[in-house]
Amino acid sequence: MKTFYYCALAVVALSLASAGGCSRNPVTGKMQLDLISLDQEVAMGDQAAPEFEAEFDDKVNNPVLQAYVREIGAKLAAVSHRREITYRYALLRSKTPNAFALPGGRIYVTAGLMTRMTNERQLAAVLGHETIHVAAEHNVQGLQKQMGVEMLASLAGKVIGGTAGEVAEVGTKIAGSMAVLSYGREDELEADSYGVRYMTKAGYNPYGMVELLAVLQSLSDAEEPGRIGAMMQSHPLTSERIEEAKETIDDLPGEHSPRAADPRAAAFLGMRTLLRRELGW
Repeated sequence: MKTFYYCALAVVALSLASAGGCSRNPVTGKMQLDLISLDQEVAMGDQAAPEFEAEFDDKVNNPVLQAYVREIGAKLAAVSHRREITYRYALLRSKTPNAFALPGGRIYVTAGLMTRMTNERQLAAVLGHETIHVAAEHNVQGLQKQMGVEMLASLAGKVIGGTAGEVAEVGTKIAGSMAVLSYGREDELEADSYGVRYMTKAGYNPYGMVELLAVLQSLSDAEEPGRIGAMMQSHPLTSERIEEAKETIDDLPGEHSPRAADPRAAAFLGMRTLLRRELGW
């Protein structure tokens, strides 16, 4: 009920700008304020992508590795709640372990994170998690909170039909904001929980999510604080998230074992070796 009143008041405040209205979240069904159209969301992500990719050392220049990441991502996109979006998955060169989702369906994982994984289901887990950030509009809602509704509405108005300078300005502002966007506890738990469901529907053992969170937790506890700091800022990790993921798995139909071998582990390890060779690590 509070969310409904928030939407109503926000719509009244922004009605003169025709900024948007209330709708149900496509994943959770909760009421939320939507300031931008799908076309504007996609355009924002497209404009932000070049600067955002450059911030993380650009894409890995190997078509085999990129095709591998896209192949896994496509399986997750096929079960998304927002299938009207064209999801685009890519591997970035950055050594810092991280993963990101821009508005409109551009999803990234860094080489620094992929090289710390041991099987394909862990990669499916992180891509599933980031797919949920798009499907549940966490990144758009996060930008609304971070930038303010009026600022985001203004950018949305410029990204389609604005001058070349205005469109470029939108890309720069969205890229900068997304690089430091911090998701809240509820968004992260939703991305884990629904990410588990996505990867299971895509044919992966859902315990890949538990394994992924354990890998990231170990990085938080033991690795260089500076290199893992960005991941911790945008993806706060706690033992609670691991336990919540296990509870989600327990509620899934069928039987799932953490001890079951990943049938695609060898293929993943081959790609990990190729990645390290490509980057000279």
